[in-house]
Amino acid sequence: MPAYDPQYSPPAPVAALTIAHPVTGAASGPLRGKLDSGAGLSVIPQRVIRELALSPHGRIWARSYDGAYSRRLVYFARFVLEGNELAAVQCLAIERETALVGRNVLNRFVILLGGPKLRFELKASG
Repeated sequence: MPAYDPQYSPPAPVAALTIAHPVTGAASGPLRGKLDSGAGLSVIPQRVIRELALSPHGRIWARSYDGAYSRRLVYFARFVLEGNELAAVQCLAIERETALVGRNVLNRFVILLGGPKLRFELKASG
């Protein structure tokens, strides 16, 4: 079971994540992906968009953690989360160093949060 990341306050579950171009397979990572059940969509660092030359696929309205709405570009990428490969994950990009793994990815897994021991388990649902 991976450990929570103590760099967050309070410590948070952060998984190993590789992001790849859905066509070319060019990859960026490994990255750290904070599991964020409050996020509807996953968010990746803007630098990954540039590194992989991902093309936008439209725009959507998105609400940030502070409640502000903005129109954001949408991208598709392949995710490998703790060894589990997911094709064509819809995501947004912002200037940050870590990724946020939102419910559009988390809903594909069974997640056990072992808060007392600061460990978590991620299992592909099936």
